[in-house]
Amino acid sequence: MNAPYVAKTQAFAIKTECRRYEGRVAIVTGAAQGLGRVIARRLAEEGAHVVMVDVQEEKVKRAAVLLQRETNQQFLGFGGDLSVAGVADEIVAETLKAFGRVDTLVNNAAALIRLRLVDFTEELLQKAVDWNVWNTLRCCKAVLPHMIERRYGRIVNIGGEAWRTGAPFHTLLAGVGKGSMVGLTVTLAGEVIGQGITVNCVSPGGIETAADGDPVPTESIRDPSWTGPGVMEELARLGAAARISMGRPSHPTEVAAAVAFFGAPEASFVTGQHIGVSGGMAMI
Repeated sequence: MNAPYVAKTQAFAIKTECRRYEGRVAIVTGAAQGLGRVIARRLAEEGAHVVMVDVQEEKVKRAAVLLQRETNQQFLGFGGDLSVAGVADEIVAETLKAFGRVDTLVNNAAALIRLRLVDFTEELLQKAVDWNVWNTLRCCKAVLPHMIERRYGRIVNIGGEAWRTGAPFHTLLAGVGKGSMVGLTVTLAGEVIGQGITVNCVSPGGIETAADGDPVPTESIRDPSWTGPGVMEELARLGAAARISMGRPSHPTEVAAAVAFFGAPEASFVTGQHIGVSGGMAMI
C-alpha cells in the first residue's frame, strides 16, 4: 500500500465554516481527482448532494463512495466523455431522477495538455478542444432548461491564470480552453441574467493537485506525452521569478472556497465575474 501523501501546502488548507448548500444539489465535472474532487467534497461539507462526473468511470465512482462515507452526504459518480453529444444530457437527466433538482454546476473537467503549439499532433489538437471547450458548452446547454424553468441556478466555470499571464506551453490549454471560459462566462451570464441564473469563473494558478485527500491515490489516465520534457520545471522557474506572488502553489481547498461562494445562494447579485485565486500571480 502506498504511504499517505503529505501535502507541502497542508498548512494552508481551508477549513469549511459554512453550511450554504443544505438541501441543494451540485454537479461537479472532472471530479475523480485533484481540484474537482476537492470541490465536490467542499460542497458536500456545506450540505450539498453531489453528482461527480469524470471520463475515468471507475475512479470517479470510487471517489463518490469514499466522499459519501467521509461527509455523510449523498454522492453519485458517473463516467462519461462530456464532449460527446448527449452525455451531458444523460447526466443531468440522471441527476434530476435521483434528486429532482440541479442548483449548481461546476465546469472543472479539462485536458491538461501543456505543449508548444508547433508540437501538437492533429489528434491532440482535437482532444484539447474537445475536453477544454466542448465539454463545458455541452454541460451548460444540458443544465440550462431545468435552471430556466426553476428560475434559479449557479454555473461556475474553472479557468486558469495562464490565459492572462502568457505562460508558455498553454496556447491550447489556456489560450483556447481556459481563456474561452472567461468569454463564455460573460456572454452566458448576459444571456440568462433575467432568469435567476448566475455564471461566474474562478481561475487558479498553480495547484498542489495531489493534495486532494484521496487516501490511496491511483494512476491518472493522463497521457505523459501531454506534458513535454522539462515543461513543469520551466513553469516552476517562471513562477518563482514572478515579481509579486505568494511564491507557492495553492492548496486545492483554497480554490474550492472561492468556487463554493460563486455556487452558493448568497452570490445572488454576482454574475459575469472572473476571480483569480493564484496567490498574486495576476492582479487587476
